[in-house]
Amino acid sequence: MKKIKLAVAAIAVSGLLASCQYQVLQVTNNAIGTKTGKATAKPFQKDANYTYKKAAENGNIQEIGSATFTYKTFFIFFTITTEVTGE
Repeated sequence: MKKIKLAVAAIAVSGLLASCQYQVLQVTNNAIGTKTGKATAKPFQKDANYTYKKAAENGNIQEIGSATFTYKTFFIFFTITTEVTGE
């Protein structure tokens, strides 16, 4: 019975920790456009570059119309994504 309670508690805690997400949307006066660029950083990545500049370079965007910054976690593992749109 003790092991079952421990297992249920562990599953409940892992479920609570697994669903963390933080997102920010910024809009400029430039046109939203049709192009999209992304830059992502993952755990233990040596040269994590998730800046607006890198995302714009990946999408070949000169003027950023909007930008979305997303941070997701699962225990100690995380993913940070910056997505920009523009022309």
